[in-house]
Amino acid sequence: MGVMSRPTTPAARRVTTTRALILALSCAAASVSALGCAPPNAAKPYPATEPPAGDATPPPGHVVRYFDRAIELDPFLSGFPYRDWESSLETGALFFFEIGERYTLKMLDLAAQGDGAFDLAGARVISDVDWSARSLWGAHHHAATNTLWLHADERNDEQMNLWTLALDSGALTQITEHDYVYGFGFSEDQQTIAYLPRTGKQAPYRTCLNLLDVASKRAREVVCDSPALTFTWSSLRFSPEGDEVFFNAQIKGDRNRVQLVSVQPGAASPKVKVITRRRVLRNSPHALEGWVDGDALLFLANDDGYNNLYSYSRKTGAIRQLTRFKEDITSARLVDAGVFAVHRTPRGSTIVLVDPRTGQVQGALEQPGTADVIDGHGERVLWTQRAPDIVFEGNLATVTRGEGGKPPAFQSRRVISLDPELERAVVRCEAEAVTIPTFDRDPATGAPRALHAFVLRPKQPLADPAARLAMITAFYGGENRYSTFENIMCAAGLTVVSPAVRGSQGFGKRFSSLNDKDLGGDEIVDLFHVARWVERNLGLAPAQIGVFGGSHGGYATMRALTFPPETNGRNDRYPFGFGLSHAGFSDIKSFYDATNIPDWVVLESGDPGKPDELARMRDRSPLSHVELLEAPLLVTHGANDWRVPVDESRRFVDKARALQKPVTYVEFPGQGHHIEGVERVAQLYQARLDFLSSVARRSGASAPVPAAQAPAAPAPAAPAPAAQAPAAQAPAAQAPAAQAPAQPRPRARGRASAARRKKADAGSRLPAWYCVARRCP
Repeated sequence: MGVMSRPTTPAARRVTTTRALILALSCAAASVSALGCAPPNAAKPYPATEPPAGDATPPPGHVVRYFDRAIELDPFLSGFPYRDWESSLETGALFFFEIGERYTLKMLDLAAQGDGAFDLAGARVISDVDWSARSLWGAHHHAATNTLWLHADERNDEQMNLWTLALDSGALTQITEHDYVYGFGFSEDQQTIAYLPRTGKQAPYRTCLNLLDVASKRAREVVCDSPALTFTWSSLRFSPEGDEVFFNAQIKGDRNRVQLVSVQPGAASPKVKVITRRRVLRNSPHALEGWVDGDALLFLANDDGYNNLYSYSRKTGAIRQLTRFKEDITSARLVDAGVFAVHRTPRGSTIVLVDPRTGQVQGALEQPGTADVIDGHGERVLWTQRAPDIVFEGNLATVTRGEGGKPPAFQSRRVISLDPELERAVVRCEAEAVTIPTFDRDPATGAPRALHAFVLRPKQPLADPAARLAMITAFYGGENRYSTFENIMCAAGLTVVSPAVRGSQGFGKRFSSLNDKDLGGDEIVDLFHVARWVERNLGLAPAQIGVFGGSHGGYATMRALTFPPETNGRNDRYPFGFGLSHAGFSDIKSFYDATNIPDWVVLESGDPGKPDELARMRDRSPLSHVELLEAPLLVTHGANDWRVPVDESRRFVDKARALQKPVTYVEFPGQGHHIEGVERVAQLYQARLDFLSSVARRSGASAPVPAAQAPAAPAPAAPAPAAQAPAAQAPAAQAPAAQAPAQPRPRARGRASAARRKKADAGSRLPAWYCVARRCP
């Protein structure tokens, strides 16, 4: 991607190329220069200052309130009620969820869609299961049997297995019964499935390659891993003849040393063959579907520091690097005309067509937001784009080979988008990209390190300056896409600052590895510098600046509010005014023992089997420093979470309350790592806004506070060990493509006095719908 000009209006940022167009992709575009870019998906704690008393009567239309501002949630949560796309262009089907009080799985016949927009409302329901109460990570359409194969769980606990859904009757059948299935893949003839089931609730696990016959549903174990080479998350690929299977394995469980391996299941004694170079550090190679000339397997890997395209020849065993972008290729599909791929940073995306034999870029097309390739087959490609002002758009492209030496032709049309009036209603933030200096220097340049960030300001600011708050994303910030969470906060009049602190993806392997073995260290110091930038540039006092996040970001939120200044010798801390944490872990060692991703903990924090690393894990655990918590903290968690077990929040809450620290806790029965279901999401947002209004009153806000109107939470079947009420998915910080720095604004002065804070604490209480079981005060 070249250095893009910065359009000044949302309309300009959309670029006319995302509409219907015909474009001859020029070979000259291959010379476009690139910017920089970056670990696999990782996993995602509470105040004595409680929110104001609430009315347990459910309001119509899910209205939530912040001071005198009412926000109708339905346009945000279900105005465009579609998500989680699984496409099969080969069989002409599109699968997706329609969300509401229930999540309904639907199927759209693409052959019947003609040349216009997809009629999503006309898709047929194929399952009567409420998928808001379950996890669904992948689907494969087996057209010969009119069946959808699913990678799913039963209780939102991430005990992932293989299931079938009969598309004629809607019957859902569990096919495998394992502790966990990493991934699966079909043979070219669609008769065999390769999958990786894991045994054990705690590391070290035993994982084996299994083959399952589609017709009989019988499986056989082929070969198992070893401590030296552990099988891991993969999209499994078969050779064209079906005699070899390719997938991922880690050397000694190290997420920085992931290899592409193969097994010949028909061998008398199947062996695991390592394809990639063992000594090269890489995070997660990804093999593409399809083969070039029946011999070459294409895969993405970050051997050179960025995710690029590689080719492996089965005949010669040779590996060639085909592209050398200085940005990560984030998605790609092999089609007739070449490899249709997207490389990007949070600043924007570039669609490219790459010759799979030579690596030559045959054409490039810049996009302002976050583009992704969903599916590709033959001459067709389904790709999407999101940005702060683009909630979602789906595009169907046709790519044809050029005749007589001419470049390929590319035609794309918009097939999925929001009604413009709805999009205006739910895009409530003005987004701006900025750079924020932090404390150290970049050794590659010698210059002070600068963090990429997006500032999302409300289009309609609050009249009372004291009611204005800024929320900083604790981790996984800086993304260039629409965020429901951010826009609801903007609708309430609040500002979100979304920085890509060290360890974030999007800027190459070197930047994303800066926090390896330093979890809770310098990534938190980055947040302090972002907060000081917010003070200088947004005119807010520390009492008005908070931190929030989910999973790793939930941990980082707790860590930022309990940070020992001496960590890493930085002698630094920031007096945040508040925090919101969802599904965060508070004790790194107990998290390692109980989570389903212990290898992530080893990568980020260390090996608990090594005394010095165990000592660091304990010191970096928020549970070890609860006495340092001063700012009000709201903690939320799903009771069925296996990624970050709910006990991580419960223990932190118990200790904080024992020390009389300002903490509020809301737990959601039957929910996993993310909270799903519109009713639960609405309740979570009211809890958050009640909490934030109490924070603002402590900082001097004087606007009237109407009685909170939040739906009543269902009581649990039996006494539970935590306050419980349904609630929304952890916020993923997301934002736009502009890059002008923010202009300094007048700085707010002063903080709420200790007396005022104590009075606010004593005068507030939890609404009745928060209070379930023994954890309510």
